[in-house]
Amino acid sequence: MSATRRVALDRALTIGLPVAFFLVFTLFPIYWLVNSSLKPAAELFTFPPKYWPDAPTLANYGKALFGTRLGALYLNSIAVATLTCVGLFALIVFAGYAMARFRFRGRTIVLLLFLLGQVLPHVVMLIPAFTLLKSAGLLDTRAALVLVYIVILLPFSVMTMRGFYQSIPPDLEEAAMIDGCSRIGALFRVVLPAAMPGLVATTIYGFINAWNELIFAVILIASPKLQTLPVGLMSMSDEMRTEYGLMLATAVLALIPSLALFAYIQRYMTSGLAAGAVKG
Repeated sequence: MSATRRVALDRALTIGLPVAFFLVFTLFPIYWLVNSSLKPAAELFTFPPKYWPDAPTLANYGKALFGTRLGALYLNSIAVATLTCVGLFALIVFAGYAMARFRFRGRTIVLLLFLLGQVLPHVVMLIPAFTLLKSAGLLDTRAALVLVYIVILLPFSVMTMRGFYQSIPPDLEEAAMIDGCSRIGALFRVVLPAAMPGLVATTIYGFINAWNELIFAVILIASPKLQTLPVGLMSMSDEMRTEYGLMLATAVLALIPSLALFAYIQRYMTSGLAAGAVKG
């Protein structure tokens, strides 16, 4: 075997094969979800399983779109996730910059608290959040979910933006301030454009987490008109029956915003999260 073929074979075995395995492992559940959503009810539980329906049908999608309150659930999820992104964006722009550029009393404690917020499971916040929101009269409101999601996402987001700000040379903003910019002016005119990939990646990360979250949405929201998409999807199954075809079609429709966002901002996700992760 020639050296060129040996190198090509080595690359295929060490890179191509693991990548192919990873892609199959990652994409097969999505394929099976779409495949099952196109099956009529009689083909859902056949053995051996069918890797493509004999008679594909869009009936499940028609029922999901026109026979359920999918539109209202979508609007509620979009409203909550968008408000979460706006609040998170406003906080991490300044909090991440402050943690990266300034030295102040208690900074180490704040950093440790942020790290602790990433280590602890979010479910431990459920009872304290419920108690505080009840005393504030915010239970069963979108504001309750938005506030909780921002608190949950803030530690990771601030630490990511802190790392990304640290990757930007301080000389850039110092030069801008010498030219007459204030500290805030230098932040918005010089630092933020350079930090935009990390900011976009972190904000979209917050949107996707708020879009998919279930536990807090179940506990804090009681009114059906305010329920988000994960809660509505869960409600399609009860003690008496489960409409699997309808549930699968709704799950596929619920995936569309996340997949569209990932397709659009994948370059920001790669550069932003990587830079924010490796800096001190």
